[in-house]
Amino acid sequence: MQFIGAIIMAGLSLAVSSCSTGGRSPSGFLANYAQLDAGYGTADAVASYVKPGVDLTKYDSVIFEPVTTVVAAPGISPQVKDQLAAYLSESLRSQVPAGIKLASSPGPGTLRVRTALTDVIEGQKGGKAVTTIHGNPRTSLSGSLGSDSLASFISSVSFEGEILDSTTGERLSALSDHRLGAKRPATATTSWAAVRSASNQGAARLWQRYLSARGN
Repeated sequence: MQFIGAIIMAGLSLAVSSCSTGGRSPSGFLANYAQLDAGYGTADAVASYVKPGVDLTKYDSVIFEPVTTVVAAPGISPQVKDQLAAYLSESLRSQVPAGIKLASSPGPGTLRVRTALTDVIEGQKGGKAVTTIHGNPRTSLSGSLGSDSLASFISSVSFEGEILDSTTGERLSALSDHRLGAKRPATATTSWAAVRSASNQGAARLWQRYLSARGN
């Protein structure tokens, strides 16, 4: 559940420059993964990056790319992945800080945010990872998770994200939170409402991190 939390959340940094150095994250979502701090390459760790000297006060709008999921666990349905993507997407948008407006196209003063939820971490064995971009995710599931296997998956989801300058593609911030769900494991009786709540908390931490870097 926490997965989204930090995720989400989190870490709104998304840098899509495939030409950057340092290798990619285990899921393949983040490039220049070695740029992130001491958490790099460790399990159960949060790793982050903020561009030295960056002036975030010049940005007043944001573009959110569709949430991506990268899932290697077998048997996880498209509906489950879409549900998680919807929670993250909704949480990020609902908690945009005051003074930051949503934009539809790149431009000066506009940030671009990329985020992903994944169960692929370094040293973990699993099936072939399936990457899905959720253009318009919907929440279609309610009640409890209902199965131990789904609860195990929810408990192991991690967050990767980055914030870019929308015109140059330069990474301004990035975050990777491994095994967020393991901090508060889910069970078969855990409700989807609790998972949504976790995503809201994660989004809040994400924006708090952004505001801190901005000097607020």
